[in-house]
Amino acid sequence: MQSEVNRCLSQWLERGTVPLKNEFNQLALRIGIRLLLGVQVEREIEQIEQWYTTLVRGAVALVRWDVPFTNYGRSQKARRQLRQFLQNIIAERKSHSRQTSDDVLGLFLASVDEQGNALAESQIIDETIHLLNGAHFTTATSLTWTLVELGARPEWRERLLSELERVLGDETLNLGHLKQLNQMTYFFKEVERFYNPAGVVLLRGVVKEFEYAGYCIPPGWGVIVAQGLTHRLPEIYTAPETFDPDRFSPLREEDKKHPFALIGFGGGEHTCIGMEFANMEMKIFLATLLRHYDWDVTPKYEAGVSQKFPFQAERELQAHLQIR
Repeated sequence: MQSEVNRCLSQWLERGTVPLKNEFNQLALRIGIRLLLGVQVEREIEQIEQWYTTLVRGAVALVRWDVPFTNYGRSQKARRQLRQFLQNIIAERKSHSRQTSDDVLGLFLASVDEQGNALAESQIIDETIHLLNGAHFTTATSLTWTLVELGARPEWRERLLSELERVLGDETLNLGHLKQLNQMTYFFKEVERFYNPAGVVLLRGVVKEFEYAGYCIPPGWGVIVAQGLTHRLPEIYTAPETFDPDRFSPLREEDKKHPFALIGFGGGEHTCIGMEFANMEMKIFLATLLRHYDWDVTPKYEAGVSQKFPFQAERELQAHLQIR
């Protein structure tokens, strides 16, 4: 993660101004490819990036014909190519009995079900692509709005930098340091609350009739949780329309009022399996940025605009980087 973050920031510095969300998408995807799939060869990383970008582009296509001249057709071809690439990796690892846990793909290959049977290859491939997707979008969205909010809040930038200098001293950033960056944790939690990165989440289909708020919900229905509304409930969060990371400090801990008060990563049994992966990645990026760089983000939005329409606003955001 650190090597990819260093590479990313060096490129930003050379280019001057960069499209913020697109750059974070690429950074998160490269980290996902290396750590989830175990791919380290540069040309293979670039090839997977191309396939994945094409696949995602086709996911929102209106014309869903699997033919070569449509975005959807090209996305399905990219999906087949990506699946074949993963099948080749799996076959190679099995032939060399290399089913280690060096990466997530290795963990899947080494896993067994309740009866002691290995997971089906198709299941492993589907889950790996799903995790790659999850590691991609939500992390990029959270980092994008972290830079926007810190750019507008110099007092918080100084607080996080002071904490970082106190924890690290002259040492190189390591895992132990990340666990001590409490102020940074509060800030990322407030970004999660304020700019919910996942939008809405379809949890599960209803299998047994139940009643909620006076309504009967029958079997067969799908239940969608509107996370953004949960994160704005005044009975949980004080002044919920105000960006205030201190609400997560030990003196307040507003997210502890209810077990599902903060659900940017889901909750309960369905908490995102990549939550700690994402938090580690975001802390490494922000710690490196704060120690070595200053930045500006444009355009600057009036209060209330960006959080109401984050997915439209983030497309226009540009960042300019300078050495501290």
